[in-house]
Amino acid sequence: MARIRENSAPKDRVFWNAALYIRLSREDGNDESYSVKNQRQRLMEYLENRMLREEMRLAGIYVDDGCTGTDSDRESFQRMLEEIDQGIVNCVIVKDLSRLSRNDWECKRYLQHLFVVKDVRFISLELPKLDSFENPDEVYEMGVSIQSMYNENHCRETSIKVRGTFNMKRGKGEFIGAFAPYGYSKDSNDRHRLLVDPPAADIVKDIFYWFVRDGMSKIGIAKRLIGMGIPCPAAYKRQNGMKYHNPAIKNKEPLWSARSITAILTNQMYLGHMVQGKQKVKSYKVHTRINIPENEWFIVEDTHEPIVDKETFDQAQMLMQKDTRTAPGAGRLYTFSGFLRCADCGKAMGRRTSKHLVYYACKTNLTQGQCTRHSIRDDVLERAVLKTIQKQVALIDDMAQLIDDINNAPAPRDVSNRLAASLRLQKQELEKISGIRTGLYIDWKSGDITREEYRRMKKEFVDKEQQLRRDIAGLEKENQGMAQDAAEPCFDAFRRHNNLSHLDRGIVAGLIKAIHIHEGGGITIKFNFADPYKRIAKLVENRREE
Repeated sequence: MARIRENSAPKDRVFWNAALYIRLSREDGNDESYSVKNQRQRLMEYLENRMLREEMRLAGIYVDDGCTGTDSDRESFQRMLEEIDQGIVNCVIVKDLSRLSRNDWECKRYLQHLFVVKDVRFISLELPKLDSFENPDEVYEMGVSIQSMYNENHCRETSIKVRGTFNMKRGKGEFIGAFAPYGYSKDSNDRHRLLVDPPAADIVKDIFYWFVRDGMSKIGIAKRLIGMGIPCPAAYKRQNGMKYHNPAIKNKEPLWSARSITAILTNQMYLGHMVQGKQKVKSYKVHTRINIPENEWFIVEDTHEPIVDKETFDQAQMLMQKDTRTAPGAGRLYTFSGFLRCADCGKAMGRRTSKHLVYYACKTNLTQGQCTRHSIRDDVLERAVLKTIQKQVALIDDMAQLIDDINNAPAPRDVSNRLAASLRLQKQELEKISGIRTGLYIDWKSGDITREEYRRMKKEFVDKEQQLRRDIAGLEKENQGMAQDAAEPCFDAFRRHNNLSHLDRGIVAGLIKAIHIHEGGGITIKFNFADPYKRIAKLVENRREE
């Protein structure tokens, strides 16, 4: 049976404890009428007038500044709901319906269910003007539903516009984050530009040095920083007056951890590149953040001053791919940790100490009794690896000089000129053939050639085009090979160690992929640049033949 309300029936006398709820967020734009100050003023004026006519008092003012209205996870809003449950508040007053929520479903849940069940009076001063005590059925009217849907749609459209604007800025390499990465600060004259923050930048450099050169583990670095009294990134932001909040460390003092060290060691921003768009929210209503595949990130190179050079950064990435577990209590990694493999079973080598001598042995043999020991002393291994690298450096140096000599000889220059001329002619021929093939269709349609002639001639010219494209690709590849010189990355990697006298993890990571230990103490070193090395050797051979 339909519910019938006698509008003329007298209202029960109620004492109202009013909560003035104020919310401001990005979706409100620059509308001054939505400022916290103006909302507070409007609501206080309304409350003061009401207090003259009925028994109403101020229970509290609840402000959520900078909070979206698409969900109810707002600190002051939740506090207000708790006080409604406790009976402290029984009346909620807002400037308009969008202050309560911009989520259509949630808005109706509060208006048509929660507030009704809890006997809470809801008053909206405008859009729409509403008082659930004066007219209880009004919350179910079409006007309220339409306004609630409009409020959500406004948020959706704003979200699309904001996302588009942010993506445009990301694409241009402009920083749009709320907080600069640790080691940087925002330029006071341009908040989209990053400047080096010297105190924090020095810590970033130390972290990379300790990890790459000193062989310290990530947890070892974290413990050292804590012992030195260095604040972690979250604490550093707070110390510098930033309103930084991380839910994971809400009720405890933030400290350095292996996770925070990893975040720094893997951050490409320290190379001077702007890297953004690594996460996104599921939707404008569901603010759960999800990770984005790396190939969809916004990466713009050379947008700000680097803190770490590329060689050190790349070495750190290679080292983190290794099995670098340390013994209990150890904070430092050994030079060859993660690089040694048994040449027969392929398993890692274990480090052992016996009578003050350090040696490595096959873990399969040590733990399962399978395979064989493949034992080698640490000092013997280090001397062998050092000597091999020194020989490789000398060889690369000789090859670089040889390529320089060959490139500067008259014959290669003539070959290069001939290649360029041939490439130019082939491209001109391709353009000519493409034009003729396009004209065939017009000739057929105009009746100058038959359909059969068109098909036959088209096939001939398509075949010629494909052959020309293959020829051009071959010439371009050959010409590119001619341009290769001593700037080859593997040349730089080895030649910077011309006077190498000792090893550290950074050097090993920069040059070596793996070291295989054979039974009897023999070793095989797999360098990072094996394929380029072979290509350069072939290039030298080809140049000699020319």
